[in-house]
Amino acid sequence: MDTRPGPDAPSQDGQHQPHDPYARRPGYVTGVDGRTDTWTTAAVAGIVTSVVVLFVAGLLQAPTPLAYAVAVVVGAVVWFVVRARRRAADRRDGRSPDAVARARSRAVADANGGRRFFVAPNPVVVIVIGGVFLSIGVAQLVARGSSGGAVAVAVLLTVCAVYFLVQGIGTLVVRRRERARGADTTVR
Repeated sequence: MDTRPGPDAPSQDGQHQPHDPYARRPGYVTGVDGRTDTWTTAAVAGIVTSVVVLFVAGLLQAPTPLAYAVAVVVGAVVWFVVRARRRAADRRDGRSPDAVARARSRAVADANGGRRFFVAPNPVVVIVIGGVFLSIGVAQLVARGSSGGAVAVAVLLTVCAVYFLVQGIGTLVVRRRERARGADTTVR
């Protein structure tokens, strides 16, 4: 007989509190259901600041390459400053700044049967999305010619396409292995 306590059993250690990776935590954006998302408030602040800087640069009719460069730099500075302040506050309060991210990673792995990567509900759709990104990248490169901007957009679309293709194919491989393991156990 196995007498080990299950995962829902209370902890024997009085100091160890169960950690809820999805609990509300200051400094993190929460979804409608109150769960902690992977986008921190610092990331959202940096992105929103970039958009605002880009909008203001457009109103001032700044050259496009300069406007984008300034927006990226200012957004990154805001992102990292807010993130550093949040991490310093966590350390002052005696918390590990990376505890939530590690707990979230463990929760994702537990939910996905030990895998820490994305498992698509329908991998064929993800593969098709990758194919669409790849075709749009090639089509716009052919249509616009090989200018610097067209090549940059084509590279970005190709990277997105490769990401989706790898995730879709990886999910198919994982499911095939799971079916093969399931068939092995039922034959015996």
